[in-house]
Amino acid sequence: MAEDIPVVPKAGSLLLNSGNIVNWNRLKRKPSQSPTVEISECIGTTFQAFINGSDKNELQYLTDLNCVHQKYKETVPKADRGDFKLTVKIFLCSLLPTDVLQEAVDKVLSELDVSFIETVIVAFPEVDNEELTLEVVQPYWKALETLVYRETVISLGLADFDKKLLEQLYEWAEVKPMVNQVNLESCCVMPKELVEFAKEKDIQLLTHNDPRDILPAETLQSVIQDASSEKDGEGWDPLWVLRYSVLVKCRGIVKSKGYLLKAERDVRKRK
Repeated sequence: MAEDIPVVPKAGSLLLNSGNIVNWNRLKRKPSQSPTVEISECIGTTFQAFINGSDKNELQYLTDLNCVHQKYKETVPKADRGDFKLTVKIFLCSLLPTDVLQEAVDKVLSELDVSFIETVIVAFPEVDNEELTLEVVQPYWKALETLVYRETVISLGLADFDKKLLEQLYEWAEVKPMVNQVNLESCCVMPKELVEFAKEKDIQLLTHNDPRDILPAETLQSVIQDASSEKDGEGWDPLWVLRYSVLVKCRGIVKSKGYLLKAERDVRKRK
């Protein structure tokens, strides 16, 4: 950990783009690492690169940090856009206002220099250890439907919906979910009723190993502290995490993969 001298004492918001981690040799040698470990390394490395490449005096006055790993930042070539499929998964770290979905999508569109995304999947946080309900999901789904109507997103998906909730959403929604990701660590075998419903409604069932809380606040704070100072790491809370994957169509080869992060710091949480 760096000396306890604040590097970014006034910073209250953070937007971070890891760039294409397929080109990160260290990550390529760790294919079995957990998603939380992977994103933590991405955040720490990107934040450190941002600090190292910035004027230390200017950092003292920044209130909004826009950290991009310039060495690995890549866009999708416009001439070859038809050869690729872009999939985005947005992890909501809490039940924030629904406009964060538009914010996250706009950010990845801008960073990758594309005009649309083939599939957006949303992962909801745990709601006070209670089951997620349709009433909670509805305003977020409406926001996602708006993105489809604007033709910036082609299809929508979800993570960890059981058959009951998936059916309720399907019957209510105007834009039907096309994908549902299932964490096989929580259920070793796909529930039969979920499989039957998905087959009936032509919903693709995919497996994943993402934890529900993919980036705990304590983990984010620790990563920032390690890259700067203890004071700099205090009070940060992740708002959303976005993972994008650019695949070569018909070949299944991952051309590009990366993370975007939005976080805010509450000065009242600093020691």
